[in-house]
Amino acid sequence: VPYGFLGVIYGVYLAQLGFSAFAIGIVLTLTVLSSAFYTFIISFVADRIGRRRTLVFFALTDFVAGTLLFVSTDWWAPVLAGIVGNMTVGAGEVGPFLSLEQAILPRTARADRRTLAFSVYNLVGYGASSAGALLAGLPRYMGYPPLFLAYMISGLIGAVLYSSLSGAVEPKSRPGRRPALSPRGRPIVAKLSTLFAVDAFGGGFIGQSILSYYFFLRFGLDLATLGAIFFATQLVTALSFLLSERIARRIGLLRTMVFTHVPSNVFLIGVAFASTPLTAVLLLLCRQSLSQMDVPARQSYVMAIVDESDRTATAGLTSTTRTVSSSISPSLAGYALANLWLGVPLVAAGILKLAYDALIYKEFRQVRPPEERGVDPK
Repeated sequence: VPYGFLGVIYGVYLAQLGFSAFAIGIVLTLTVLSSAFYTFIISFVADRIGRRRTLVFFALTDFVAGTLLFVSTDWWAPVLAGIVGNMTVGAGEVGPFLSLEQAILPRTARADRRTLAFSVYNLVGYGASSAGALLAGLPRYMGYPPLFLAYMISGLIGAVLYSSLSGAVEPKSRPGRRPALSPRGRPIVAKLSTLFAVDAFGGGFIGQSILSYYFFLRFGLDLATLGAIFFATQLVTALSFLLSERIARRIGLLRTMVFTHVPSNVFLIGVAFASTPLTAVLLLLCRQSLSQMDVPARQSYVMAIVDESDRTATAGLTSTTRTVSSSISPSLAGYALANLWLGVPLVAAGILKLAYDALIYKEFRQVRPPEERGVDPK
């Protein structure tokens, strides 16, 4: 829930503290880079020290970040909170939590239910984020402290919940000193990481904080209206996950990833050319109804085509690549919003993401997960 409202208010909050558009982009970049650093580290150590312990630790960093925001309105507090915590500039889908949970889910679900498990996982996550986005209008009436307090408390609750996870979340055997990736997994992860970098670089131009700030600048919408808009977009996104597993069962995981992603990027480019807030919001809703439908399919696909012993490292390294690539774009988006046509970030994102769709389909259309080859996916 806190990630839902933080994604909406963070950029606007920084602007109200006196940050310029370019400075906001720099702060968002630092936030994403810190998340990338944490994700990279856990790729190599989480299975050794324990996935449960690692999750508890990062939940407590959220508590620290919330405390910083709650106790100080100085410029350094939101900057440090973004670096120390796992504050997201979107609705989720990056960071150490995602990487670990992505590796855990196939351990706790039957192989033939793996995609459904990822669909439900994303449904719950985005559903909670949509509820959080609805709370983004509260500062208009109560100021920011209640939201920052909620973020702080959520870190403690998360730590308690993660500590209660069963031993089933841990790998079958501790990796010891073996390489993080097997020889078979290395070329797969290298190719996936490169392609995901293209997608994430495009996605960095339209993180939720950037989109929120775009609507703030372009149409002069206040936080209450922005909160309602992003509540609707995230709710539509959450509901789309219900269809992802069914579509994947019919046409396959990779085709689901690509065939739902392409039209969503066309809608995104259309948002940049919308002349009224109503048209822009309608196009954004159309985009959101499709844009994240590939996520459960992608997560399931990646975990299916690598060995179980490679899953934590694969999830961590591909997520790190996505996060690092997406960290570059907010600064460029901030510069564009301050100095160029406001629609530049949206058009750039749409073109880059369309290129990713074409490339991943070309490179992986012959690589099918075991269940699509008629093999028992143990």
